[in-house]
Amino acid sequence: MGTKDPITIAVDAMGGYHAPEEVVSAVAEASLRRGKDSSVYFALVGDEIALTEALFERDHNSERIQIHHAPTVVGMSERPRRAIEDRPDASILQAMRLVADEEADGVISAGNPGVAVLAALQELELIDGVERAALASVYPTPRLHGDADDPFSLILDVGASLRAKPEHLRTFALMGSAYARIVSKNPSPKVALLSNSRESTVGPEEIVEAYELLSRHETLNFYGNIEGHEIPRGLADVVVCEGFAGDIAIKILEGVSEAAFDLARSAYHSRVAWRMGLKLLSGGLKKIKQLTDFEEYGGAPLLGVNQVVILCHPRSGRRAIGNALKLAIKNVHAELPEAIAREIAGEK
Repeated sequence: MGTKDPITIAVDAMGGYHAPEEVVSAVAEASLRRGKDSSVYFALVGDEIALTEALFERDHNSERIQIHHAPTVVGMSERPRRAIEDRPDASILQAMRLVADEEADGVISAGNPGVAVLAALQELELIDGVERAALASVYPTPRLHGDADDPFSLILDVGASLRAKPEHLRTFALMGSAYARIVSKNPSPKVALLSNSRESTVGPEEIVEAYELLSRHETLNFYGNIEGHEIPRGLADVVVCEGFAGDIAIKILEGVSEAAFDLARSAYHSRVAWRMGLKLLSGGLKKIKQLTDFEEYGGAPLLGVNQVVILCHPRSGRRAIGNALKLAIKNVHAELPEAIAREIAGEK
């Protein structure tokens, strides 16, 4: 596994509900880091005046930050294709072009997810052998994964596209496996296929066919089918599914964790006995909250394109953007797209 040095991360500074202030704060903070990250540079893409003013109010290393002016920004509720056609000079598109033109090595955005995916597919190239990119997301499990003791499993696709053919699901499995080996330091990640039954012959036709493809693949550590209720248990390191199902699954996982804490708060105010019990469990609850907080893991990688692309939650603040930057830097250093290309080609 090689390393690139120095590297530049392009940042869509206008994307997200808290842009540009929170985005600029995260980049300014990252620019002050020393040690192994001292050779990382940042390209802030957005309104030059707004970004200059935001940087002026924050401590930063001006030698490691460059502003690229983008006069327009895409709103969170806009239709992706129409928005890209209407505003080709928008910040997200210009950030992607910096990577496409090799002026940057990776890109992050907390902007409109649909626009970000479409912009990546328009400006970047798919890896040889990949017909469909996939957006991957992590979720906490009670089991640790890989040599890094990673508390997260990976699920993909979670919304880059709605439907997937069996061969697309096989490609998702290969990409997810490569990602788990790099991020979790897991030499042989277990890959599962999301279905409505553990039985290989039950379910939609494309899932049954995908099972056959995955079970016959020589380099994959295929676990088999898992059902929705088994996802949080962490039985698999990588869960593969269509984008429509994955998007629903990951949002259910987010909602369940939020509901659990709402119930805990309600119980705390209801009875003294419950209040005492919750105090005893407070350490564990804080740990669970930390794991389920999207700001902890920063963003979701778009796998299948030939550059590092990290998409953040639109509600991301400084901490989430900062963690997304760390993830992007790690993936660039690990040469993630090249690792996925080798996986697709049948190499290790």
